[in-house]
Amino acid sequence: MKAKATGLRTRMNSRMSRRSRQGFSGAGVAAARFSREKPNGSRVMGYTEELKNRIQDLLEPLAEGQGLELVDLELHRARRGRTLLRIFLDRPGGITLEEITRFSRVAGELLDVHDLIPESYNLEVSSPGLTRELKKPRDYERYAGRLVRLTTRSVINGRQVHRGILLGLEADVVTLEEEGQVRSIPLGEIARARLDIDMKKMSKEG
Repeated sequence: MKAKATGLRTRMNSRMSRRSRQGFSGAGVAAARFSREKPNGSRVMGYTEELKNRIQDLLEPLAEGQGLELVDLELHRARRGRTLLRIFLDRPGGITLEEITRFSRVAGELLDVHDLIPESYNLEVSSPGLTRELKKPRDYERYAGRLVRLTTRSVINGRQVHRGILLGLEADVVTLEEEGQVRSIPLGEIARARLDIDMKKMSKEG
């Protein structure tokens, strides 16, 4: 079930307004989106990993305090239009639209107070969905037994894309069962990893 909330909130020194929330269905994602206004439409030329880390350090305790996990965040500056700060949240058993909306409102206020992004931007908070990326070492332990798709930086066992059942992580080595064989892939060799969907199994269950 996918739901989305949209809204508009200006800074404290501007008039406050908010659009009504809207919802829609889709592939296992809940999301909330707000626009944050900055005076005079000031802009910056680019962003660094340091800024992303500062935002994560600010918002991670908020997520943990609400029983949520900050899975990842992205910061994009478009050539035209608004900057986009996208945050992905999750928790065991799945996250609700109400939880995401509550986090979004407090996160927006914190970002305004600390003024980490010196321009107007859109804040989008959502769940990672059914094919969430595996970002942290603990993800490889948490999702052991699930079907995953891994892309490696170099060719391993004749391929760079690996799809199989995740067996876990030990000593910085990821193991998975792929085509009946147990494969070992160094964690540092993984460029991207995400959960995958077994469409055949879903068809049978449906």
